[in-house]
Amino acid sequence: MIQFMKKMFNDRYEILDKIGDGGMAFVYKARCTILNRIVAIKVLRPEFSNDEEFLLKFKNEALASAGLTHPNIVNIYDVGQDEEINYIVMEYVDGMNLKDLIKKKGALDYSYALDIMKQIAMALNQAHKNGIVHRDIKPHNILISEDNVAKVADFGIAKATTSSTITVVGNVIGSVHYFSPEQARGGYIDKTSDLYSLGIVLYEMLTGKVPFRGDTPVNIALKHINEYIDFEKDIPDNIPKDIKGLLYKLTQKKQSDRYQSAYELINDIEYIENNVELDFEQEYDNYHTQKLNSLNEELKANIPKQLKEEGVNTNMRKKSKKKNSSKKKMTILGVLLALVMSLSIAYLIYSIKDLFIVQNYEMPDFENNTLEDATTRLEAIGVDVRIRKELYDSSVEKNHIINQTPSAGSPIKKGQTVKFDVSKGGEPVTVPNLVRKTLESVENILKESDLKEGVIDYEFSSLPEGTIISQKPRAFTEVEQGTGIDFIVSKGEEVKLVKVPNIVGKTLEDARVLLVELGIGKIKYEEDKDKKEGVILRQSLKGGQHVEEGKKIDLTVNEYEEEEEVVEEPSKKIIEKQISFELPQEDETVEVVIKEKEKNTSNTIYNKTINIKELGSMISVPIEGYEGQTKEYEIYVNDVFYGKTTAEFK
Repeated sequence: MIQFMKKMFNDRYEILDKIGDGGMAFVYKARCTILNRIVAIKVLRPEFSNDEEFLLKFKNEALASAGLTHPNIVNIYDVGQDEEINYIVMEYVDGMNLKDLIKKKGALDYSYALDIMKQIAMALNQAHKNGIVHRDIKPHNILISEDNVAKVADFGIAKATTSSTITVVGNVIGSVHYFSPEQARGGYIDKTSDLYSLGIVLYEMLTGKVPFRGDTPVNIALKHINEYIDFEKDIPDNIPKDIKGLLYKLTQKKQSDRYQSAYELINDIEYIENNVELDFEQEYDNYHTQKLNSLNEELKANIPKQLKEEGVNTNMRKKSKKKNSSKKKMTILGVLLALVMSLSIAYLIYSIKDLFIVQNYEMPDFENNTLEDATTRLEAIGVDVRIRKELYDSSVEKNHIINQTPSAGSPIKKGQTVKFDVSKGGEPVTVPNLVRKTLESVENILKESDLKEGVIDYEFSSLPEGTIISQKPRAFTEVEQGTGIDFIVSKGEEVKLVKVPNIVGKTLEDARVLLVELGIGKIKYEEDKDKKEGVILRQSLKGGQHVEEGKKIDLTVNEYEEEEEVVEEPSKKIIEKQISFELPQEDETVEVVIKEKEKNTSNTIYNKTINIKELGSMISVPIEGYEGQTKEYEIYVNDVFYGKTTAEFK
């Protein structure tokens, strides 16, 4: 036996213990060092590592099965290669496989076996809907957790197996005990092949053994093709007849005679669980047209004989009344009467022959059709319709057919009863409140509530872009499972463009009126003796261009610097002081202007843009004046009056 020596895969998976040894792979218990969780790692046997075609299928199918998310399917986490070792990382199930459970307990209680059967069927239904056929259903690949949850394993590896690899002695040859007849013949394999194997698994759960044994794999395969299960001899008497009927249908040799989907099987299991009696006999009745040739021949033989006897008696009565009639006339009359009777009998036989022939029809496929349509079509040919069960099913529209008995293509005839399972639509669920949530965040919420995304429209709104404004149906109302929820989603605030007016040459007061749809930003003052004082010299946004509404525009205003009359006062001393004050901290930068007021004049002594983040909010501005002089100062911040102060020069 090949031993596995590596202790760590790709610096991530630490091998803890060997837990399985199969025909294709070894299985190890390991720990993912990144996510810190226990996993199972299936390592491909070395003899398959150089088969490039097999490796490609192995990886592709393993990746495909990783998309199967279901409580009864072992999750696939990762597929990788470390040097020449190919492996699959999957969910670790703490328990044992079904084969070991049967070895330990023998035949299982039929109700427990039926529960395991249903869980496996649910896993297969999910796989088949995604186009994956397992092809190796057997107790070894069914894991039973400690809380009795059945999980199907080995999706992908079984799918990747070719006809040549299936027959490798000592590897997967044990699967021949569960092969379908078409697998044994090397024929076409479909989802009904999985259901046949599942039937063999059910047999083993009920009896503790496999139905067909032999000295060689070929001998066992031939029994799958040619021999039938002996229900009287092999199945215990305490097993209910409906479970026997279910087993019988699963293990039919012809694929068309089995359950055609795992969904049909799940329905029948639920009927048994709910004590609804199944009608397997009707389902398997071929309803062949009865040939009544022998009865017609009997009519032809007997009716003329009776009429002939009546004719003879009549002739005898006539003979007694008319003794003098000639023998010739009697003969002619008898011949004519016989001819008339023969023609009458022929017409009678032709007319009534249809009464003895029952016409057969082929059962249409009514799944996903309306019950009303199916009833109309079947009653037109004299077939009765009965609703077997109404079920919640979000995948089938309300009042549409989920399942039918007999199945499509089966023969039906007048007077027969056809049974339908009809959808009640999805189960009622409460709509969650999704308003003011982002569109990206609601996907998981909808999934958890068994709802889906409906029609999405977009509108401008004050809410952030991508935020849900409203929903339909409204929150906390009840709807069917699978209902689509429509949303109106915010596109953010609508961007309105406005035309920038040309305000150069206009006064600041005029500009405030013209710039009502824009904001005035920074105002600077410069002197230009060639222009009128108080008019705007420059604007930061060019006139005539279109910008977003509310955008700020900076202005430069013309302001003359008045010449200060110099009065020589040699006897007066010049004194220097400082004005200190705290600036507002709402903005990162502010423009500060200080004007010195003297008599009726105003002189700007300070005009700077201050970065509060760099220089701080406290500011000190140097001033000077003659000894004994008092001056008043006005402070403007961002062109807004901020305060005033008085300084005495002593």
